[in-house]
Amino acid sequence: MPEDNPLSMAFEVQRRAIEQSNEAFKRSLQFQKQLSESLVGGLESGAEAQQRSAEMTRDAMHSQLDMIESTVPGSVAGIEQVREAIDEQFDAVEQAGEQALEMTEEGIENAEEATEAYVDSLDEQLSALLDAHADLEAQTGQFLDQTESQLEQLREQSQAQVDEQIEQLLERIESLRSEIES
Repeated sequence: MPEDNPLSMAFEVQRRAIEQSNEAFKRSLQFQKQLSESLVGGLESGAEAQQRSAEMTRDAMHSQLDMIESTVPGSVAGIEQVREAIDEQFDAVEQAGEQALEMTEEGIENAEEATEAYVDSLDEQLSALLDAHADLEAQTGQFLDQTESQLEQLREQSQAQVDEQIEQLLERIESLRSEIES
């Protein structure tokens, strides 16, 4: 079947629509992935800033404790307990922040892996769909070619039968004419 016939053009339009829809879907997933990566980057930057701020606050508190230690005689043991409690609290907050960030990153990575698996599956399904679409186009073309050929044969047969019937009629008319004239 020629490539510029209406049937081929209709199938080509359908094929392009399917492919463009798939590409648009992939671009939207890529956008979501970039958005997730930006989110993780922002979370990491925020966590780093928070950690620096916490360290500065811890250092400031240690400096105050050092000043109290140096100015208040006999306060070393009590100050040391306060210092340890402060360090424990800051360490716990830092660890909780790191765990939250790790869990967020892990969740995003898992989502990205699931998305990639989904896209791979979608690509396989799209390939199968396009193969089936091409088969349908070929079968439709063959069906139309066969139908056209059969109709042409039928027309030729019908024409031959009509021609034969006309010949028979003409022969009968000629025969009748001969009988009448005799």
